[in-house]
Amino acid sequence: MNSNKRIVGVGGLVLVAFFWGMTFTVIKGALDDVAVSLFLAQRFLLAFLILLLARPLSHQPLDIYTLGRGGLLGLQVVAGYALQTVALLHTTASNTAFLTGLNVVWVPILAVPLFKRRLEPAKAVGALLSVGGIYLMCGLMGKGGFGPVNRGDTYALACAVFFALHILYTGRYAARCDSYWLAVVQLGTIGGIFGVTALVKGYPLFSWNPKIAGALILCSFFATVLPFLIQTIVQKWVSPSDTALIFCLEPVFAALFAWGLAGEAMGRMEFWGAGLILTGMVVSETWKPRKKSDQ
Repeated sequence: MNSNKRIVGVGGLVLVAFFWGMTFTVIKGALDDVAVSLFLAQRFLLAFLILLLARPLSHQPLDIYTLGRGGLLGLQVVAGYALQTVALLHTTASNTAFLTGLNVVWVPILAVPLFKRRLEPAKAVGALLSVGGIYLMCGLMGKGGFGPVNRGDTYALACAVFFALHILYTGRYAARCDSYWLAVVQLGTIGGIFGVTALVKGYPLFSWNPKIAGALILCSFFATVLPFLIQTIVQKWVSPSDTALIFCLEPVFAALFAWGLAGEAMGRMEFWGAGLILTGMVVSETWKPRKKSDQ
């Protein structure tokens, strides 16, 4: 693999984590004025329309293979979001955030039976270090960790599995499909399903709320259009395990923005957690176990 492409790929995924972390505080504020299902429907439908208007990005026609694979990836995202939302109804936000972050472990584990890949020690150690970092950043140590496992924790764990599957299969399909159309179909699938959900719940799908206009536009473009487009392009050059590790930077960026923009305190545990996540990434990228012939 071309090392320059890999560098571009890693940089692109770090940028995705940055965008997601940047908009976390914005989304939290917007949800004070609008229902979650309506916000998600408008966010993904607007993102779909924005990307659809950028048709010159692709000179390839949409084929059946890409349509099917993009739809499957979109369904995985919807399942992840739905399970995460239900989990929040039955368990704490800290537990949900931590268990969702376990997708970094599920990615290399699921790759073994699904794609017959070997579990690399460096990736496993990097994932475990990042899990420790997420644990600290979620504040679970200060709260005494987990209590008895409840239904919400199970939903959050299932959510992590679907997000891991999305990373794995994006890596699989990114090299076989046109990146533009793969992103468009995903966003259309997600927006369509959330749109139907909002309508069933009686929300006016095409209503305009000035209070969330800025957040909606910001999240549709920076937290949806760019990340989906970047991910479908660069996962040709970066492995799913490394992608999941890089995405662990999202809570780090979220904490930094919450500290800088909303004045939320960032304690010692959060800094240690961020350090562990970064250490996990470094270990995964630099640790090359010695072969027997080298010993």
